[in-house]
Amino acid sequence: MSLFRKSLALAALGAAVLASGPALADPPWARGWHHHHHRHWGPPPPVVYAPPRVYYAPPPVYVAPPPPVVYAPPPPVYVPAPSLGLSFNIPLR
Repeated sequence: MSLFRKSLALAALGAAVLASGPALADPPWARGWHHHHHRHWGPPPPVVYAPPRVYYAPPPVYVAPPPPVVYAPPPPVYVPAPSLGLSFNIPLR
């Protein structure tokens, strides 16, 4: 193959690659203006009704009743009788 034919083939291949760039810019699954893939084309999407979420209540809390109130007289207070005392401080060092 001559140099002219190789150059012509490379130029054609380069032109094809450059021309196909915009066609491959967006993936086919992307939402865009490609072949009427907008939301308003075709039937509406199916509506699936799910049951409501189940909320589990916490276990019941049983509160014990307060203890019975017992009224009693106050305990006696013992106060020692006043007295005189002597104390000695002996250093042991």
